[in-house]
Amino acid sequence: MQVISVNPELCTNCDVCVELCPMSIILPSEEGGTPYSPEEATVYCSKCGHCEVFCPEGAISTLFDSTYYQFQDDSPSSLTPSEIGKYMVMRRSVRNYKDEKVEKSTIEEILDIARYAPSGMNNQPVHWTIVHNPEEVKKITSLTIDWMREVVADDIEHPLKPLMPTLISVYENGSDPICRGALHLAFAHAEAENPTGYTDSIIALSWFELAAQAFDIGACWAGFLAIAATSYQPLIDELDLPQEHVVQYSMMFGHPDHKVNGIPGREPVRVNWK
Repeated sequence: MQVISVNPELCTNCDVCVELCPMSIILPSEEGGTPYSPEEATVYCSKCGHCEVFCPEGAISTLFDSTYYQFQDDSPSSLTPSEIGKYMVMRRSVRNYKDEKVEKSTIEEILDIARYAPSGMNNQPVHWTIVHNPEEVKKITSLTIDWMREVVADDIEHPLKPLMPTLISVYENGSDPICRGALHLAFAHAEAENPTGYTDSIIALSWFELAAQAFDIGACWAGFLAIAATSYQPLIDELDLPQEHVVQYSMMFGHPDHKVNGIPGREPVRVNWK
């Protein structure tokens, strides 16, 4: 089975596809032909699509199954460095949310962007569990507090143990120190044995958070929840992930209760030049 199709009427034999293929499975044209990928090389294709999108003549089509991001208009992106810089540094961790649910269609649009996040060998191992029901979020918060109660009661040392009594007390007094009142949660998960699953999930969640901002959705990394979801069996059972999958990290999100009006200071860049 071939993984690419090259239109000989459009191909100019520039060999850009040969140069850019990360797996080196596209070979230069033979006499009178076009670049090609041998059938036996199919198994090594990472399905990155570089050959297709970098071809200056549009001569290559990929033959593997995939779905494409749908632009709302046909014009290519032309953000200036200043525009993309401002967009990125305006990102804030949102911990105050309106009591207003995010439409599933909006979340699907954000995920449609996040699935293009880079992953090792373009393996795309990240799966998502989105908790859309606010009552389920409350249940997950309660289970996380139960995990903390067990840690506090146990003699085993835990680096976060000193913080837990205060968080438990805050929860018992009617506030949510875990999900901060967010109506929704996003869990990125992958197979436990995948060597790049954690890193790929962190990257995907970063894309999710940045993309969400464009939809006026705020998010915050849910660290306590992520730890509990990998160690507390009642919470693991509640999430009911696919077999062999584990939570890699989690994020709370929803409609922000406040508007970002500026950019705070940060430490200067620390860099060594060689």
